Amino acid sequence: MKKYVLLMLLAVLVAACTSGKTEFFPSREFSADAAQVTIMRERRVFGLGFSMKVLLDDEVIARLKTGQYVTFYVNPGVHRIGIPNSSITVALESARKHYFAILPDSTQFGFEIERISEVKATRWMAQSKPVE
Repeated sequence: MKKYVLLMLLAVLVAACTSGKTEFFPSREFSADAAQVTIMRERRVFGLGFSMKVLLDDEVIARLKTGQYVTFYVNPGVHRIGIPNSSITVALESARKHYFAILPDSTQFGFEIERISEVKATRWMAQSKPVE
């Protein structure tokens, strides 16, 4: 019985550590007026042991570990971008770059997503790895 419990625990831990794009990742062809979106997760010790789900319009499109980021293209317009228990509704403009960061906060869940400047994003991306 202990072996089965240990195997189940190990399976849960391995699943929590995976990162990458999911089957809902917006990889379809995009037009020249598509909005570019980059979501990054700051490299921190807090939350180091697990990956964070990234949501676009309530679909999980990727999972990020600390120090990773993902870039994708979507049609311009209003979209919900977030993580479990925290999301923001934003108007994404055509042919423009939009940057968001997953950051620790003081809520019970411990993380939030917020829009950040291109300067800050560029600095963080230089120290991070893209999700392939």
